[in-house]
Amino acid sequence: MAKIDLPEEHVPIKEKISFGFGGLASDILNGFVFANLTFFYNQKLGADATFLGIAWLIFAIWNTINDPIASYFIDNTRTKIGRRIPYIRYGSVFYGLAFIFCWFPIAPLNDQIALFFNFLIALFILDTMFTFVGCCFFSLPNEIAVTAKERASVMVYSNAIRFVNIALGIILPIVLLTGQEGISLIFRISILIMGFSCTLVLFITSFFIKENIFAQMQPYEPFIEGLRLTLKNKPFWIFMIPSFCINLIYPVLQTGLLYYIDYVVIGQNIILFGLALIIGIIFGMGFNLKKMGTWGAKKTMIRSLLLISISFAILFFLGRNSYLAAIPTFFLGIGFAGALIANGVLMGEVIDNDELITGKRREGIYGGVNAIVTKPGISIANWMFLGIITISGFVDPIIENGISIKQPQPELAIIGILIAFCILPAILIGISAITLRWYPLDGPEWLKKKSYIMELHEQKEREYLQTLSKKQKLKT
Repeated sequence: MAKIDLPEEHVPIKEKISFGFGGLASDILNGFVFANLTFFYNQKLGADATFLGIAWLIFAIWNTINDPIASYFIDNTRTKIGRRIPYIRYGSVFYGLAFIFCWFPIAPLNDQIALFFNFLIALFILDTMFTFVGCCFFSLPNEIAVTAKERASVMVYSNAIRFVNIALGIILPIVLLTGQEGISLIFRISILIMGFSCTLVLFITSFFIKENIFAQMQPYEPFIEGLRLTLKNKPFWIFMIPSFCINLIYPVLQTGLLYYIDYVVIGQNIILFGLALIIGIIFGMGFNLKKMGTWGAKKTMIRSLLLISISFAILFFLGRNSYLAAIPTFFLGIGFAGALIANGVLMGEVIDNDELITGKRREGIYGGVNAIVTKPGISIANWMFLGIITISGFVDPIIENGISIKQPQPELAIIGILIAFCILPAILIGISAITLRWYPLDGPEWLKKKSYIMELHEQKEREYLQTLSKKQKLKT
């Protein structure tokens, strides 16, 4: 057979940037709500902490099952512009409106039952829209590009742009929600700006993202069959433990940070504390990326988790002084960045191992199963945090003339905040680090299998490229 000269695949830079900014907009809408809505309802609206905890547990049920439902509809969509693009483009409007509704409740502030249902409905609506849009961004890199080289390039652009959400997720809540009574006009204006601008970004960037047509030609795998095959991949279930715990501590870290600033270090300068966390994350990104090649994903994750656990434990003892707290917070940022980087790599290796078992690339089903396991962690984390501070005697704010007034807290309540913010994550992350010792996808034998997988990918990519080149569907 004569050799076929194939063009090198090239995804335009504007498409990579568009994908990155679209993902950033989705992350902002979703992340700002799930990290801060509990604090907002409890501290700004006077909602009872116990009711909010119950709402999170009820929401966990829907948060678990809506991913496979959304994935089913999205994967079976067939349009001229692709399977994913319609949900991003037209779902953006409803996504933005759902975000705004979260921060402009219609329930009376003196009615706890009404606030409970308003909070629960806001979570349901926002997460439903995030699921439909977020599922698309999880799968799109594999449909924007065919070759591993271009897929990696798409993710480099995406991660660089979406890192902005980490900084915004720390800075904006501190500035807009802490150190003040009631809800400021600046906060309301900021919410409207965030909602409308993120909607606009999602809508506009959808016109610059193109799915390869072969993605719609692939046969759909039923969810139950996909789940059955996924259960055969034992390393996946070991990996799910640290993945679940990372998803567990993220809302604890962000929600707990607001309570920590307003009650534990109240009146102290927290600029150094905040900078230490941000600088630690930035330094940790570069440091852990450099060490990944030497240590491997497994060792990077274990060491990052141990650093997080130790940093949280030290923060418990130094946390009453914002200047001293900056020391463990810096190392916390380094560990957190390393865990985020290694988490994605470990997931990729788990899917590689699945390919050895099934002979197929099944990112979509792993995204769905991963969500079933990890997304309830958001609800559990908020419920546990609220439960700990409630048991410790935390006094909720009172509402006077429509404005929430913070109340003095007993010493035990301050200790409760520190336990929920520091000790709880330290224990969970420490357990995760120990569990990963039994993660098998590491060492010489796994490297041999990775070499075989790379050869298999090259063969599959060449077959795809030959097909697409003949049909003149390949981006060049």
